[in-house]
Amino acid sequence: MLDAGSRILLKDRAVVRLTPKAFDTLLVLVQRGPQLVEKDQLLKEVWPDSFVEEGSLSRNIHELRKGLGDDSSEPRYIETIPKRGYRFVAPVKVLARSTAQTNLGLHPNATAVEEYTTARALDEEAQETKPPGEAMLRVTEPKTAQIAIGTPRRQKQGRRAAFILVALLLAGTIVAFIYLKPARQPAGPRSQARNTFVRLTNNNANDLLPIWSPDGSKIVFCSNRDGKNEIYVMDADGSNVKRLTNNLANDAIPRWSPDGNKIVFDSDRDGNQEIYVMDADGGNQIRLTKNGAIDSGASWSPDGGKIAFASNRDNDYPYNFDIYVMNADGGDLKRLVEDPEYDAEPRWSPDGSAILFVTGRTGNFDVYTMAPDGSNQKNLTADSFAADGAPAWSPDGSNIAFATNRDGNGEVYIMDADGGYPMRVSNNSADDGRPSWSPDGSKLVFQTERDGNSEICVMSADGELDQLTDDSAEDVNPAWSPNGGRIALSSNRAGKQHIYVMNADGSSLTQITSSLGDDFEPAWSPDGKRIAFTSSRDGNREIYLMNADGSNQIRPTVNAAIDTYPKWSPDGRILFNSTRDGQGDIYVMDDNGGNVRRLTTLNAGQPDWSRDGTKIAFMGHPRSESIPQIYVADSDGNNVVKLATSTNPASEPCWSPVRGQIVFAKVIDKLGARVNVFQMETDGRNFKRLTAGPARDQRPSLSPDGSKLAFQSNRDGDYEIYVRSLR
Repeated sequence: MLDAGSRILLKDRAVVRLTPKAFDTLLVLVQRGPQLVEKDQLLKEVWPDSFVEEGSLSRNIHELRKGLGDDSSEPRYIETIPKRGYRFVAPVKVLARSTAQTNLGLHPNATAVEEYTTARALDEEAQETKPPGEAMLRVTEPKTAQIAIGTPRRQKQGRRAAFILVALLLAGTIVAFIYLKPARQPAGPRSQARNTFVRLTNNNANDLLPIWSPDGSKIVFCSNRDGKNEIYVMDADGSNVKRLTNNLANDAIPRWSPDGNKIVFDSDRDGNQEIYVMDADGGNQIRLTKNGAIDSGASWSPDGGKIAFASNRDNDYPYNFDIYVMNADGGDLKRLVEDPEYDAEPRWSPDGSAILFVTGRTGNFDVYTMAPDGSNQKNLTADSFAADGAPAWSPDGSNIAFATNRDGNGEVYIMDADGGYPMRVSNNSADDGRPSWSPDGSKLVFQTERDGNSEICVMSADGELDQLTDDSAEDVNPAWSPNGGRIALSSNRAGKQHIYVMNADGSSLTQITSSLGDDFEPAWSPDGKRIAFTSSRDGNREIYLMNADGSNQIRPTVNAAIDTYPKWSPDGRILFNSTRDGQGDIYVMDDNGGNVRRLTTLNAGQPDWSRDGTKIAFMGHPRSESIPQIYVADSDGNNVVKLATSTNPASEPCWSPVRGQIVFAKVIDKLGARVNVFQMETDGRNFKRLTAGPARDQRPSLSPDGSKLAFQSNRDGDYEIYVRSLR
């Protein structure tokens, strides 16, 4: 139900939180009904006085689909008309304004949209039918519509709907008197976590070498499904497979031009392997290299003006390939790498400052980088005695995905652009390889042998993640229960930040606080019976306690300062941050608020107890230090030691159940827009990356057995809760 006057959307009697522009977008679509609304028209109506790009409109549509529980592949509400616009496809019923006001209790200028189940529609509207499982929407406009007077049963249900809506609108007044009582409101029908691993192809042939298009809409690959290897293209979800090349030769190793208009590829159609280029639709195929040797594995420069490739044209030994570069039309050929061993697979960096390549000069295959003129060659995988290859730059140039057999079979890894922090992201007994990044840097498409032949799959940049929440609101602060069965979190899906609890698989999400302030930073007691959290309900942020079901909420801290970030000790005490002595530092208290004692004096915060209760880890930022780092101290605050020494900030430490390990968040880029989760030993050595998302991965929380990592991430535009396996 959509109340345009009050700007409220209800679904299943619950408020759906939308940004103002997303709400405006929905209004335009609903008012046009099944009529196509062109993108330009939507942009003009939603942003009448501003110039915005289509990306803003796409984000609104994504937010609406999430709020309505819609699926772009099988739309029940909003259908995308490719390259044109959108239309509202759900059946609607129009009611008169007076009836809507009387029966539904709406604002005088309301436009109401109410979802009906099939059973209810058949029961109340016998004259209307719809296919089982389809959405049905009820719309009330302030104009012209006529309806029959309802039966007594319908009038009774209308009064009930009006009562529910009025109650929701008055909740801001009533809740002031009841916020200490548990809310226990189920937050949606979600049944289980959604895995980020998706299989895109499924046939008896070999589908190989997938590459994402620059705009993210398509994936080009090669396959022998029609006999010889040919070039194919499909939508990014695996649909609409189209063959681009068709001849008796082998066509392979496709690469998009930076503008997405061209594809360069290998072909042996003229007797030996040469470099060709064609339009993105397969037309206008042109041969670029003409030599009796093998030319292969081309890569475009970021400006599209040059193409690098490997060739054995100047060598007597057929396996001695070197790297060459030419103009995009095949002219001005130059040799960049001259070495007696195999050098191939050149890949230009996004900013054009470097070229990756694979070489056999060290006795095994390694990934190297060099300047565009061939100088400054450096080994990035020198510490591995395995075969490393198929490198691919992330869109921002900060990471490199590559394939390696260092674990006994082919797997996909990610490392920093300088070769640091290699992290395994695929994990299967079969061979995985040939990774390619999505344009937003959040996913990898790759080929895998896990079904016996090569198929193409997609996974997140971290590997196979489970996404536990999926809402347009901000879901943050995950905290694992002591038995590993549940996760507490904070979310503003009901307006303010409140505490929710869900099962560890993302099911049965339940709201357990509902104050007028923001409730956040939940922390479980050692026995799992209580939750400590931070709340601003009394004007400033203080520590609160409640039972795990939300009942019996009490405030153990009463101070004019800011008290935040509670964490329980194994013996039932509570660590927390406070500014009560003039600067932020760490304090400890009994669970009733007594025996408060200051533990640090160096401007510290975000504390966590070690599992045995003998140590605390925290973020420290002394005035003498330029950036915050991770520190540890004895449980009484003595013997303070700085662990993380980095040029970038490190924060949010979390003790691992595995003795001697701490997990924490570390800023990756200079602007702080990208944060990943890392692990180190308690002496500050052996950094290991645990996530590789393109945005901010924060608030790490480990399961009690240390096998899983929960964290919050805004990699998809808003913060959601994710879980990845560490074993």
